Amino acid sequence: MNWEQKIERLAARAQAEQMPRVDVAQNVLHILTAQEAQPLTVTERLWLWLAAAASAVAIPAAAAAVILYVRSAGPLNEIAEAISWAIQ
Repeated sequence: MNWEQKIERLAARAQAEQMPRVDVAQNVLHILTAQEAQPLTVTERLWLWLAAAASAVAIPAAAAAVILYVRSAGPLNEIAEAISWAIQ
């Protein structure tokens, strides 16, 4: 018996096996609702403020980068069109 036949036999046995019916939803929901929300620690609040500040800086920086790219792409396109005859 080669490996392929062994794997096929094993797959057939696995497919024939019946799964036990398990319902854990009630237990999980009970665990989740039993715990109270814990307030954030000072360190966690610091990280949240740092992330908010970084986002507040990143959005205008990204907008400025897009504007600068659009402005600088125009002259580059003109140069590329001017020398495109050499490529053809």
